[in-house]
Amino acid sequence: MNKAHYIIFHPDHARQQTTVQATVMVHDQILKNWNGNIYVDRIGIGNEDPFVFNDPWLYSYCHASQLRRNFRQDNNYLQAGSKIFFVSGQQADKGFLTIDTVFLIGGVQPWENKPNLKLPVKYQKHFHDNKSILWRRHFRFPFHGSHATVSHTYEADLWQKNKTDFSFLPLDENNERVSIPFDKFSNDLLNKIVGKVKGKYPVLLSDSEINIITTQIEKRIATKVLKIITSNLAVTSKKAKC
Repeated sequence: MNKAHYIIFHPDHARQQTTVQATVMVHDQILKNWNGNIYVDRIGIGNEDPFVFNDPWLYSYCHASQLRRNFRQDNNYLQAGSKIFFVSGQQADKGFLTIDTVFLIGGVQPWENKPNLKLPVKYQKHFHDNKSILWRRHFRFPFHGSHATVSHTYEADLWQKNKTDFSFLPLDENNERVSIPFDKFSNDLLNKIVGKVKGKYPVLLSDSEINIITTQIEKRIATKVLKIITSNLAVTSKKAKC
């Protein structure tokens, strides 16, 4: 049975380029001290979601209430093995699927919400720890009035040696986000995507549709950013964005 997979549109004003040192894959070769620019949620203006400056990467909030998060008999909900493409909303308006993050779910951590909201058990040690970047830049926002309906934190399945499917940030030969014209997709997939672009609603995808998009990414990709080692920015977020 199909798992749930999604395209999630992000506004460009909520994204930024930042310079990092990272482990990357360039044409199937691993480079462990690569320096370059990546596209991430803006640092310093709110929760960073997905948050890629951690191992594993985390996703908890943006559009999450619109996704299939809970168990279903048909298996069509977010779970380990589900894939999420985070893409530019503005580029979608122009007819391009411009992807900054390919997020393969490796684990799901439920939040406690009765009688009071609590972090997932695995991450409760970060609660109100202002020395923790996970608290400052990702986890604290539901306790400050934003995203109070959060129910799950999704952990990315990151690259390891001999692993064939994993999360990554895709860059093309020009070190820009991989961008796919809509006309490269079948009519059914094209219509499904276009029908969600105006309202920037998440696009629910089947296993076969995920494979179609993945094939198009692989044709255009030069660098897969796998793990971030250091960043030139380290600031405290102040408000929620998405």
